[in-house]
Amino acid sequence: MAKNVLETPSVGPEQIENLFEDAYIGLRKFFLLKYCLDYNVFGLLEKPKTFEEIASWYIKQDFKENDNLLESILDALVQFGLIKRYNRSYDSNIIYYETSEVAKIYLNQESEFSNMGSLIRYHKNTRFIEKWLNLDKTLKSGELKTKKGSSSPEAVKRMAIDCRTGELKSTIDYLKGFEDIKNAKSILDVAGGHGLYGIALSYLNEDSKCKVFDLPKICEETKKYIEEYGSERVSIIPGNYFKNNFVDTLDDSNPEGYDLIFTSNSPDCKTPEVLDKICEATALNGIFAAKQIFPENTSKKYATRKAFDNMDWNMFSFAGAKKGKVCHTLKNSLNLDGYITHLEEKGFEIVDIFSLEEKKSLKDINNYHNNIKKGHLIVIAKKIRN
Repeated sequence: MAKNVLETPSVGPEQIENLFEDAYIGLRKFFLLKYCLDYNVFGLLEKPKTFEEIASWYIKQDFKENDNLLESILDALVQFGLIKRYNRSYDSNIIYYETSEVAKIYLNQESEFSNMGSLIRYHKNTRFIEKWLNLDKTLKSGELKTKKGSSSPEAVKRMAIDCRTGELKSTIDYLKGFEDIKNAKSILDVAGGHGLYGIALSYLNEDSKCKVFDLPKICEETKKYIEEYGSERVSIIPGNYFKNNFVDTLDDSNPEGYDLIFTSNSPDCKTPEVLDKICEATALNGIFAAKQIFPENTSKKYATRKAFDNMDWNMFSFAGAKKGKVCHTLKNSLNLDGYITHLEEKGFEIVDIFSLEEKKSLKDINNYHNNIKKGHLIVIAKKIRN
């Protein structure tokens, strides 16, 4: 029997076609942006330039003259909102190109809020790019060995810039809504890194004293930020979360414990071992405020991103630390439910669970797990019994 030429599959090809089209668009976006960062295109266009001026620069970089291709590149950057295109008068046909405001702030190496440090992993860290370009070899070769990312001065500098672009202020704006936090006189910023959160918390009470606890080599960087943004009321305590106890950092001014302990995005502080030390060092009626990433609670909308983040996470291993299978976790990290239960068992009452992205409390929402965008949360807990 002859086949019917009009017979079609039960499902159309659109899903597959769109998937590959989106993937290819993403690939081209990545390499175009990488090129722009590598050749400082946004610095070039810090001041307006005509197409002819850009074309002259283009040739000086040893690129082959191709005005059509160059114009397409500029057009794509206009579509991204990274450069703007305009003419200066109604009767002029001369077009100028200039870096947009957002690119001037975040993609200019000289900007106070430059994001270039964080973006190095995308356009300079070829080892990680090659992991994806040669995925078959990656799967055959195993994990890329690397130092623990949060324990280097370079990483501290990147995190300092990242938090100052808005996350620091939004976090402090939320925390200062709690009287117990505003009234805290003794503060410990655990795994404080740059110390900017501890410095900002000390601003809330002129009678407070804040100590920033981190590894010795990190504390050398912390000193610089304290000098630039801090005060005489902020000090550092070099140590190791796993080897030292936080109660040993108490002094005569707060022998019973800290009024406020804060930590931000530290996988170490999601382990029972370190969390127990935090609980022990918190004073009765004191507050523990934890800004943490709980990726297991990411909503379905971000499930694809979560899958790729987990792949990135499992392509390398930390020196001296055993990672969990989920991004931003160590082998024995607690998930959100485990974290809350552990705090309650240690005598804490959960005061609030706050979503940084949505800027709303999730504590009184049934099944709050489905209301989290990316898992960036602040958990506020009060110690009500020893």
